[in-house]
Amino acid sequence: MDENDICRVSSAHRVTKIQIITRMLTRFSTNRLLTVALALLGIIAVSCTNSTLDEIESSASQTVETSLTADVEESIQKPAIPTSTPIPVVTITPTPEPEETEVPESESVTFYLQAYNAMGRTEYVDAERTFTTVIELEPNFARGWNGRGQALMLQSKFEEAMLDFDRAIELKPKLSEAYGNRALARIALEDADGAKRDALRAYELDEESVAAHIVLGRVAALERDADKALVWFDLAINTDPEDASTWWWRGRFYRDVLGAGNAALDDFNTAIELSPAQAALYLDRAQLYIGAQVEPELARADLEEAISLSQDPKLPTIIARAEELMVILDERSAQIQ
Repeated sequence: MDENDICRVSSAHRVTKIQIITRMLTRFSTNRLLTVALALLGIIAVSCTNSTLDEIESSASQTVETSLTADVEESIQKPAIPTSTPIPVVTITPTPEPEETEVPESESVTFYLQAYNAMGRTEYVDAERTFTTVIELEPNFARGWNGRGQALMLQSKFEEAMLDFDRAIELKPKLSEAYGNRALARIALEDADGAKRDALRAYELDEESVAAHIVLGRVAALERDADKALVWFDLAINTDPEDASTWWWRGRFYRDVLGAGNAALDDFNTAIELSPAQAALYLDRAQLYIGAQVEPELARADLEEAISLSQDPKLPTIIARAEELMVILDERSAQIQ
């Protein structure tokens, strides 16, 4: 596999970063105005200076239409935003692990790239099938299993995805992205303790694992440690400020936990600038406007955009939620008249 192949893998991974998060939103919707969802984000940082897939280490992703059913807005107190907090120290004691290498055959690399390109085009079923071909050709190729797990998460098939991440980790115990992806799947399945364990392992293997940062931020929020949660979300942004999902997640945290509307709006605006084709971003910004009872026309425009962007692929939960909020806007408009 030459440098161009590795760079192509990198590009394919980055196209799919925020798509998983958007897809995860449809798993657990609530009827409250300010819902708190978690998805998994995903990033795969690829080195374009080495010649094997074994050297492509990444922080995992992706992310997804899922959310915790717990409403952090009610369960977490709203402290003042910390101005300076050290990065949390995380340590775990891993079991000894064998060194391993992964050098897939050229045919497998071709299918592998095709699968990630399919995810970039939101063709998740095709991506799953192509990753299956990779696995059939090379059943010991850990990243093939990890990739299919990501494709399954994008279809909200979290239990199936977990099995693939388990297999990827069994084959390659130091594959950070597989732990990060499994942490995202666990949080979607409401296993916060398991998600924390996997996120800590991903972070230990790769301190730039944005998936780990986001999951640990979410878990800290659930543990009512808003200061630590903010540190993790800040770290995600500092690690990859070009990833829209990092800003999106901190914006949700500002809005739903700290009640910092202006800071949340700034983060949502940045996320939309970076990834203008993601429906979930517009939905969340509209919810911010509606919750604050300001800018009804801007809220309406955001909801219309969210619905439009949710048509292909179909995101029924986002569409349904946007329509519910549109009714609220219509009722308020009628009262004013």
